[in-house]
Amino acid sequence: MNGFDFQDEVVKEEKPINFLKYLLKILRRWPFIILFFAFFTTLGILYNRYANPVYSIKGQFITKKFSENKSVIPGLVDAGYFLGGTQEVYEEIPLLKSNQKIAETISRLNFRVSYFAQGYVKTVEQKNGNGYQVVIDTLTGSTVPYGFNIFVNKKSDNQFRFNVEGSDQWEKLLEDKNFNYNQTYEVGDWIFEIRGGNGSASMVQNKFFFVINRNENLVSEYKKRLNISWQQQGSAILNMYMESVIPEKDIQFMNTYYEVVEELGLKEKNQNLENTINFIDEQMAMISDSIIQFQETIDDLQMENRELTLGSQTIFMKLNELDEQKAEVLLQERYYEYLKSYINQKRSSGVFAPSLIGLDAPLLNDLVNQYIQQKQEDKVYRNSENYKNPLVNREDSMRKRLEKNIFEALRSYKEVNRERLQEINQKSNFLMGSMSELQGEMRELSRAKRLFELNQNLFDLFLQRKTEAAISKASATSDYQLIEAPSYSNNPVRPNSERNLLVAMALGLLLPVVFFFLKDFTNPRIMDKDDLDRNSDMPLLGNIAHKIDDTNTIVKDRPKSLVAESFRALRANLKYLQGKDKKQAKSFMVTSSVSGEGKTFCSLNLAYTLAASGRKTILIGADMRKPNLTDFIEAYPDKGLSEYLAGYAEKDEVVINGQTNNLWFVGAGAVPPNPSELLAGDKMNDLMVELRKEFDAIVIDTSPIGLVADAMELLPHVDHTLLIVRQGVSMKQALSMVNGLYNEGKIKPMSVIFNDIELRRRGYGYYGGYIYGMGYGGYGYGYYDEDRLKKKKGLFKKK
Repeated sequence: MNGFDFQDEVVKEEKPINFLKYLLKILRRWPFIILFFAFFTTLGILYNRYANPVYSIKGQFITKKFSENKSVIPGLVDAGYFLGGTQEVYEEIPLLKSNQKIAETISRLNFRVSYFAQGYVKTVEQKNGNGYQVVIDTLTGSTVPYGFNIFVNKKSDNQFRFNVEGSDQWEKLLEDKNFNYNQTYEVGDWIFEIRGGNGSASMVQNKFFFVINRNENLVSEYKKRLNISWQQQGSAILNMYMESVIPEKDIQFMNTYYEVVEELGLKEKNQNLENTINFIDEQMAMISDSIIQFQETIDDLQMENRELTLGSQTIFMKLNELDEQKAEVLLQERYYEYLKSYINQKRSSGVFAPSLIGLDAPLLNDLVNQYIQQKQEDKVYRNSENYKNPLVNREDSMRKRLEKNIFEALRSYKEVNRERLQEINQKSNFLMGSMSELQGEMRELSRAKRLFELNQNLFDLFLQRKTEAAISKASATSDYQLIEAPSYSNNPVRPNSERNLLVAMALGLLLPVVFFFLKDFTNPRIMDKDDLDRNSDMPLLGNIAHKIDDTNTIVKDRPKSLVAESFRALRANLKYLQGKDKKQAKSFMVTSSVSGEGKTFCSLNLAYTLAASGRKTILIGADMRKPNLTDFIEAYPDKGLSEYLAGYAEKDEVVINGQTNNLWFVGAGAVPPNPSELLAGDKMNDLMVELRKEFDAIVIDTSPIGLVADAMELLPHVDHTLLIVRQGVSMKQALSMVNGLYNEGKIKPMSVIFNDIELRRRGYGYYGGYIYGMGYGGYGYGYYDEDRLKKKKGLFKKK
């Protein structure tokens, strides 16, 4: 160590994390790791053993709603002519999973009762009851045991008893009563029959039970479990997917669900066609009455005036053309009035687009198609359970805007028709005026014929449209086609036994490793030299081994112990410390960051070590706030440093012989009210001047420098400061605070003594390297004999 100056500034680089050190620490806890591994592996095995197997049910169907539909009859419009543009692609899946379709599916299945078998570890749902079947006649009112576990306990081949869990009311109504199999009973609002018996039911009590489900709960459950998705973007193929504990039961649900989707889809498709046909029938009935009336008028005029002629054929041809135009205008007016009345009266029946009857009104046709689409969405979303749904409110607002736009369009079209009808009437009047020479009867006959032909043309037009709508309805097919019927694999998707076991084993290894790593990595205490180097720039002067003896004066009482040898190594290092006069340091202040780090223990044994080397040594107890030397020294003086500094004692009264060659003591004395002021006074300076002349080594035990200012007052009187850092006790934050004072130059020179190192902590890197670093490793000079004997007694005792 010659030539090394502990006072030199050392520029430290940030050290990388020593993962090997943490790994060694973790490996020391191998019993805990094995325990965790065994525990989690057992959990994995138990989970695989008792978890209910879950199967995956899959199916596929295709939708043709968004394809270009073509009529099967040439020249005839398809149903898409009447229904086109009523739904968007993104709305398909929400409509398919609507409450209406799920509820209709549930109503066709006997899912109101669920059966279970209760075991010691888990409860398993079954497809049917164990030797019994619950048949529910009606569920009316609220006095029904919804959601309660109702056990069926067989008493004989003909009788059974109920045991109800969780309801005092139903326990009174059902328990302690004998019921007969295959007989109908009425309890409250519940009318039921339990079919079975005849020796097939189990005699085990309170094992098999059933639960009556609320319909709305079943709808909600299956709506969540049923997953419908597109095969891929732009594809018309839809995938059905469901996970199930009882796949046979849920396959039945999926098959029934597809049937409901197909039937309701076709029903909704035909509803619009029926509304169209009904409207046409109403209009044709009114027109038929007009045709009969005008035909009777024509017949009467012809019978009374047989000589009437038709007049100019040219004029009549033009009048006929005008009449046809007028018929079209009147048809439009009828539709406009029908549409206005439909919206104002808020009819529940469907409405049809103007293109149905051949009206050329593109804007109105688009608005009515949007209105039809909105009405269809209302059927899906609007019900008693979601009237507060913001989506419903938004759709209602959209419908009102559509109605407003339709009224605006109607006003525009009616204004155009009014002008057009006025023009037609003007032309007709002009042509009629040219026939003024004809007799009045002839004009009346001509007018009756024109009106007759007008209504006849309108009747023929309606008849054509009705025929087309009826044929479209008769030829309409479902928009859905099943591609792959629902099925499932015999291999469950959960639990995956191999994966679960591997995960459990991995958790059993990783969790304790991660826990111990985080515990050690985030430990706020100084545990090893790496922690010391990371939190301190001060040089390390020496290491003190862990004390296993009861005595505190271990250098005196156990001179061959490892701890005594540690202090001898520290004494050797002290020779290379320089004082303020560049000579060997002779006055040392021993302090710590906080209390409990062993500074008094180190001061005392350091003083004994220096005295044993032949140097005249004095130990001063300067920690007047919490004097501890009283516990270590038998012949402790009555007066000490506080009395001397306060002027109540002389030097000779406080300096006593330590009953050891070359060792003297100055006790702390009574606890004064102002220790910092006493230490900063001239008396302390005079004492240190005299002691320097008289003694070869001065060791001062002071208060913790991180807590009070007493130690700072002694800095001018010492050559070197020794900071005690105790393994597993000193806090990193407290050491960093003292290190800050050191870097600021407020406490220099200063060195660190690493105290209470447990050599058995292999993970801390001090087992063999520490001893060898002191110059004694492996040579066997007869030291440490006492320590070896004590350690053999507790060979299997973990430190």
